[in-house]
Amino acid sequence: MVLEFLGDIYFGNTLLSWLYFFATIVTFVVVAKILLYFAKGFGRRITSKIKGNFDDIILDLMEEPVVFTVVVLGIYIGYQFLIFDEIVDFYFYNVINLLTIAAGAWLTIRIIEAFMEKALEPLTKRTESKLDDQLIPILRTTLKIVVILLAGIIALDNFGVDVVTLIAGLGIGGLAFAFAAQRTIADAFGGISILMTRPFVVGDTIDAMGVVGTVEEIHLRHTRIRNLDKRIVIVPNADLSGKVIINISSAPKRKTVWKIGVTYDTSIKKVEKAKEIIKKAVNGCKLCEKDPTVAFDEFSSSSLDILVVFFTKTGSWGDMVKAKDQIGLEIKREFEKAKIEFAFPTQTVHVKK
Repeated sequence: MVLEFLGDIYFGNTLLSWLYFFATIVTFVVVAKILLYFAKGFGRRITSKIKGNFDDIILDLMEEPVVFTVVVLGIYIGYQFLIFDEIVDFYFYNVINLLTIAAGAWLTIRIIEAFMEKALEPLTKRTESKLDDQLIPILRTTLKIVVILLAGIIALDNFGVDVVTLIAGLGIGGLAFAFAAQRTIADAFGGISILMTRPFVVGDTIDAMGVVGTVEEIHLRHTRIRNLDKRIVIVPNADLSGKVIINISSAPKRKTVWKIGVTYDTSIKKVEKAKEIIKKAVNGCKLCEKDPTVAFDEFSSSSLDILVVFFTKTGSWGDMVKAKDQIGLEIKREFEKAKIEFAFPTQTVHVKK
């Protein structure tokens, strides 16, 4: 007959059995693709009626991990059409168990990711405290590590490894590991210290170890700082927690000190006029406190110096820059109108005949 070749034996099974095996896998792959299509299409329409962000969480759970699980199930069912000896069966079912555990760990991690992204993060943005914003990345990483460790323990147990004895042995080996990873442990304790004592929080502008910038993330091992050049600087927490840190954002106001020099031929009347112009410029800036300190300071080598001290209403670095820009240009504009000249370094040479 034409179909007699289906009875040919390959690797201990007929060709027909192999076709059933692969056809089953293909069928389950197609079913998985259909499930993914419905999850992204019709599923979104249904879950969109649910209030809050949990509809997105449900859809996240129905994507890749579920498809992967369906494919593994297809391989398992397709294998039932084949006949092998006990050794091959032993390894096959162990691999299937391993893949199932991996799928479960993957699904759990996706649940954690979805819950963090769609539920906890929006909730923390509504609170005034920045501590929860710092804890979210650490909590996410910790939970992932716990899931992976549990999956590894379950996998080892399925392969017949005595997990209790292994964990007891790790207690002895942990001492050697602690010595090898003492830098990592020091960074972790430094991160915990930063989170507990809170010398700064996410969003603060700090000056630490010569790095001036805005704190973007605080991880368990390191802190990410965006410096004034807009570059990311990663500082180990062990170094950061043991150094002097200036929290620039913690200042309720920003202080600016200027010395404005006018030429020596400026009359007393014009010096007084210059002081009035400066006070008016500062008082006219909405970003600054009123009544700045404006006073004659000293006779310098080439100018009459006027001391100017004023404060911004907030500790914002951006507000300070805007205030200095507005006040400086206003002073320059009014000095030009009043014909008051700024001084610059000069020398007068007297030649004795």
